[in-house]
Amino acid sequence: MSTAMTARRLWRRSGRYRPHTMTGAVVAVTVAVYVVEVLFPGPVVGALAFSPANALVQADSGFQPWRMLTTMLVHAPIDLPYNVLPITHILFNMYALYLFGRPLEDLIGRGRFLALYLLSGFGGSLAVVVAALAGVPIGSVVGASGAVFGVLGASAVVQRRLGGDVRYLVVLIAINFALAFFIGNIAWEAHVGGLLVGALTGWLFVQNRGPRRRNRAVLIGVLLGVGLLVLTALASVVFGVIAQR
Repeated sequence: MSTAMTARRLWRRSGRYRPHTMTGAVVAVTVAVYVVEVLFPGPVVGALAFSPANALVQADSGFQPWRMLTTMLVHAPIDLPYNVLPITHILFNMYALYLFGRPLEDLIGRGRFLALYLLSGFGGSLAVVVAALAGVPIGSVVGASGAVFGVLGASAVVQRRLGGDVRYLVVLIAINFALAFFIGNIAWEAHVGGLLVGALTGWLFVQNRGPRRRNRAVLIGVLLGVGLLVLTALASVVFGVIAQR
């Protein structure tokens, strides 16, 4: 039996264990990275975490803009007095993502959901850079909270657009946002950025539902991504000029 045939057979047999939704795939990948992080915390965090300094365009500043996305794969314990589990951070994020991501994915589709998740996470990192420009002292940022807030914001916008009751979602978003001011070491700026980008992306997608508007939705997603990249480049330049003073 050839290697290719063996690989195909193993792939077919693994079908019952593989995630069948994009939400499940994102959760699976994030959890897998977290397991590696637990085993090798220094190298994983050092390679994937994001700091505003990574947005500097100077050659000697460690310019690594891809960390604005890879930081969503890294999680750290939240320092709570009653915290007994070192996996509290990722548990909260993945539970919220699975709970609200699957219904949203059913409404807007797999591809749009993944685009929304990535754009929201990127928007959260961009908000961290903007906060650093405003003088907020920010070190390394880890976690998918910005992207999860984007999913919550998009869920509220999409359900409201379709005539659903979103009061419980608004209350949930407000409570989780307020918790950042009572619990230390939480980058609330990423929550705000992810929430705004997620809500905007969700609104644009729900306004362009259906097969006839699929190309328009793809174009909107691309344009929104390009717009965030342009804003990041501008913030990077400004941040670099300030850092040189």
